[in-house]
Amino acid sequence: MPIAVFGSKVFEITDSKLYTLGDMQYGTTLDTEKQDAQGKKPSTYNKGPALNTLGITLKLNVSFGVNPRREMEEWERIKDTGVAYPFILGRSPLGLGNKWLLVDLQASNLVIDNGGNVLAADLQLKFDEYVRPGTAAASASKAGGSKGTVSVPGLAFADYGGVYGPEDKSNYKRENPEMDHWSKITGG
Repeated sequence: MPIAVFGSKVFEITDSKLYTLGDMQYGTTLDTEKQDAQGKKPSTYNKGPALNTLGITLKLNVSFGVNPRREMEEWERIKDTGVAYPFILGRSPLGLGNKWLLVDLQASNLVIDNGGNVLAADLQLKFDEYVRPGTAAASASKAGGSKGTVSVPGLAFADYGGVYGPEDKSNYKRENPEMDHWSKITGG
C-alpha cells in the first residue's frame, strides 16, 4: 500500500525502491486585517481561512532505487504544468478535500559523481492548497492596488479619442419620428 500519492507520484517502500517523504510540514492560518481606530486599539477584521500550505522533503539516492536527476526533472514538470492534484496520505486526502498545487521546488545536498551523474539529492517541495482558479485581473488588482477600473470578461477597452469630434455630432444624432410628432403637438 502506498504511503502517499500526488498525481502520478507514489510514495512507497518496495523490495527494490525506497521513495518516502520526510520532514513534512502542514500549515493553516486565518486571514485577518487590523483596522486602526483613532486613540483606540485596532479592531480585527476576519477575512476567513487562508490557503493551507504543505511542505515535504524527499531524500533521493540511487542506492534507494531512484534516479535523483530524473525525479527532479519530473517534479519540475509537474510544477510547470500548474495542475493541482489531491494529496492522498494513507487512504484519505490531506486537508479538507481540496487539491494541492506544487508551487516551489528546491534541490540541495546534491552528490555528483565524476561523470556528472546525480547520485543523491534532498528535494524540498512546497504546495499551496488549491480551491478554484482565480483570474489575472484579481491578482493584478491585489498586486498593484485598485485603480478604480472594472474588468468584464470578454469586454475589451476601446479608445475612441480622436475618432469623433464636435463636427461629427450632427451626423450621428439619432432620428425618432415619434418624438418629432410629439414635439409638434406640445409645441416644444
